[in-house]
Amino acid sequence: MTALVVGGDYIRPIEKAIAGKGVKRIEHWDGRKKGYTRKTLPKDTGLVVLLCDYISHSLAKKVREDAEREGLPVIYCRRSLGQFCRKLDDIINNGGFAITTGEETRCCGQRISSQLPK
Repeated sequence: MTALVVGGDYIRPIEKAIAGKGVKRIEHWDGRKKGYTRKTLPKDTGLVVLLCDYISHSLAKKVREDAEREGLPVIYCRRSLGQFCRKLDDIINNGGFAITTGEETRCCGQRISSQLPK
């Protein structure tokens, strides 16, 4: 599964938090070039993260519409690790994002089970 992070230049902490949840591949679009509005979501995308304070309105709208069309969960946040982890934990606990590993993981100091009921 791939997580797509749109916006921001330095996203290493967010990448580590996503990888800690069992996501194997993380793709990053910084959103600085106009060509990003013509890109399509990667085929195996399972989660979309929009860093709202670093992208244009047109790119945010396009990515949001593509994610909704595919039925993908979208996290909207600033480039804040604390805010991102809270929203990621919420979406996992509410069943909106399925993790493939059976391990327990830690995000922002909270221990949660990554095995979700189906």
